[in-house]
Amino acid sequence: MNAEFTHDTLTNRPYDSSSGQDKLIILGAGPFQMHLIEMAQAMDAYVIAVTPHGTYPGIKVADKVYFHDAKIEEYVADVARVENVNGVISDQGEIFVRAVAYAAEKMGLPGNGYETALLYTDKHRMRVRTKELGLATIESVMVYTLDEALEAFRSFGTTAIIKPVDASSSRGISKIPDEAELIAKWDEAKEISRSGGVIIEKFIEGPQFEVDSIAAGGHVVPLMYADLDEFKIPNVFSSKTRLYPADIDEETTKRLLDYSQKVNEGFGMIQGLSHNEYIMDAKTGEIYLIEAALRGGGTYIASYITQLQTGIDTAEFLVNVALGRTHDVPEFEMNQCSCGYVCFYMPFGEIISMEGADEVEALDYVVKTNLGNFKVGQHTLSATDKNQRVAIVLFADSRPQIMERIEHIKELINVKVKGDDGVIRGAIWE
Repeated sequence: MNAEFTHDTLTNRPYDSSSGQDKLIILGAGPFQMHLIEMAQAMDAYVIAVTPHGTYPGIKVADKVYFHDAKIEEYVADVARVENVNGVISDQGEIFVRAVAYAAEKMGLPGNGYETALLYTDKHRMRVRTKELGLATIESVMVYTLDEALEAFRSFGTTAIIKPVDASSSRGISKIPDEAELIAKWDEAKEISRSGGVIIEKFIEGPQFEVDSIAAGGHVVPLMYADLDEFKIPNVFSSKTRLYPADIDEETTKRLLDYSQKVNEGFGMIQGLSHNEYIMDAKTGEIYLIEAALRGGGTYIASYITQLQTGIDTAEFLVNVALGRTHDVPEFEMNQCSCGYVCFYMPFGEIISMEGADEVEALDYVVKTNLGNFKVGQHTLSATDKNQRVAIVLFADSRPQIMERIEHIKELINVKVKGDDGVIRGAIWE
């Protein structure tokens, strides 16, 4: 056992050893893990959450809680050994992917291999592997010092992107038009990188897409695909809309899904969900991987949008594969409706009024929002924090209809935020 293993725990319901219940570790106890925790319990699993102390809702719901940083791989493996669990799982959290794979591999439990988890969580490894697979790959260089970064930028001779090699949620990513901007953004990217590595890569301009896939028993199948439109806020790399299915022709759809299939199979995906993002060069039409993720998509993609698009409850599926109850991908039909999300950012400052939230949530085509996270009197943060983004999940019968409904939502929302400069600003939709 690891000498650093500690027993800071909370037991809400003791385990009955005579029950024959499967024990399942779930990493994280935040809002995005709640459906997974509740589904696992509904499926007669004893849920052990690993999470830091905090106000996370899953702490009161899980059967037992270990209070610890859930990213620490050896700690999660120790919990798995001590509890003699039947499975380890998480979803919608990039930071947990390695720990899930590590603990499952150490315990001989169902799961993706640790080396596969490294490929999906290290942007440099992604680039190296796609090139080995013979796929079109964005030109990039791994660097550790500012001098190396400057040398790489000069070698490109064009606008570049700087990225921490192993961060999540687009933190520390910046567009670099010149050396002065690279110097200005270097410390931020370096500090956010867990390993200290930073990627400098050529900037590609063109439409962006997402492909989500599902796997069981080593069989990988595309689930759904979307086009996304990003905010125009400088160095805020997040989507204002993400709509399914993507509005692209049949030939482009085939190329996109084929490329994504080769990525997942080539990276060694065996089970679970993947959430990969791509860009198509506006000049050449070439498709490139931006980054791949061995998890369901956040912002309610896995927990709500996937079921709208395919009829699959991903939480139920993930519990089944983690516990070895199934080795088959469930049957489903793609593109069951037009759906997705629209987002806006809260300006920086104090929220002085929020009108239209109740009306939006009451719309029969709106299935989920996080409007309730924002209250009058609350002080918002910078738009570089994705938690300041309000997401509204909706559906329609067609792309024209969903665009009409998005415009209606925009008309209903009336947010006023007073900045430190005294200026009152509304919701940021672009």
